[in-house]
Amino acid sequence: MNDARTSDTAPPARQEELADAVARAVEALPGVASLRPGPGTPPGALRDDRGVHVRHPRTGPGGPHTRVGLHLAVSRGHRALDVARAARAAAETAARPHLAPGAALTVSVTVTALD
Repeated sequence: MNDARTSDTAPPARQEELADAVARAVEALPGVASLRPGPGTPPGALRDDRGVHVRHPRTGPGGPHTRVGLHLAVSRGHRALDVARAARAAAETAARPHLAPGAALTVSVTVTALD
């Protein structure tokens, strides 16, 4: 039986597909010098070496909720805020096809360096 107390984790292969799609979309943006691993990964999150982590926390009253975190370096000559906003939008667009219809999605972006 699946209720709000059970874990809503996606199989690791699906998490990796989602992380790959997000990484490709974000790395292609102007102003993104690179994705970089951040200082920590939330418990239960898939983390890859590029600076993307994906977590499917427990399902709440609103249904499934996926959290994607990005750690990236911004190229010199680009505004960090603009790059972070573009990265967030690109990550959301890339992640949606990998989620169940109506699933909640939160994307956080941390700028870790200026290159």
